[in-house]
Amino acid sequence: LFFMGWSWWQSSKIDEYQNQLSHVSEQLLFDRHELNSFHTYAQTVFSEHAKKAALLEAKIARLEALGGQVADMAGLNQEFDFYSAPPVGGPEAENSMVSDAASVMRALDYMQQKVSVREHELKALESLLSNRSLTKERYLAGRPVTWGWLSSPFGKRIDPFHGRVRWHKGVDYAGEWGSNVLAVASGVVVWSGDRYGFGQMIELNHGNGYVTRYAHNSENHVNIGEVVKKGQAIAAMGSSGRSTGPHVHFEVLKNGKAVNPERYIYRRSL
Repeated sequence: LFFMGWSWWQSSKIDEYQNQLSHVSEQLLFDRHELNSFHTYAQTVFSEHAKKAALLEAKIARLEALGGQVADMAGLNQEFDFYSAPPVGGPEAENSMVSDAASVMRALDYMQQKVSVREHELKALESLLSNRSLTKERYLAGRPVTWGWLSSPFGKRIDPFHGRVRWHKGVDYAGEWGSNVLAVASGVVVWSGDRYGFGQMIELNHGNGYVTRYAHNSENHVNIGEVVKKGQAIAAMGSSGRSTGPHVHFEVLKNGKAVNPERYIYRRSL
């Protein structure tokens, strides 16, 4: 009887162990499936990160090539060196035997730092070029006509109407009736209309105390309050006002005082 009881107890224990083993086997199969799924997911993520890293690297290369060309053309390649690696950094990996995935992530981090540096450099370059362009636009230089010749200089001259010596506050450029009169720098139109002695006249304020005048026009093309660009045709040459023929009377005023326009006409451009 004892032997039968012991055999029954042993059989029940074996069944329990078998059930436990079956459960563990099922759990192992489930874990293996989960592990395989995670491995597949990790491989997919790794592949996607690797693709992103390659695309980002190509974009950075194009960005650096463009930035380098712009800096070269602007003569700013000493201030902005897009051809050398930017000064970025970070902690070194503790284990030199890192996995491929870790290498890709580290490469992505490096490229993100690189993009950030290049972005700041490009913004600074854009700002500098914008300021330089604005300065160039406001820089007085060049002739107020597309075609014509200097018919009367600045300073003392014989007045053509009464033959007396008078001070000429500007220079005259003679040319064809209706030819373009040009703004020698960007500015704001502060006068456009008839003024005694000048006929149809335009006055531009360029800031920094500079004002230019363009007189004896047959027609004005701009109105008070308009912003004009350097080289823009603002009037048509004529002989309105106190004039003996088609020409433009051109004046440059610095802080309200007339100065010799020839200093600016023959001035080197920026």
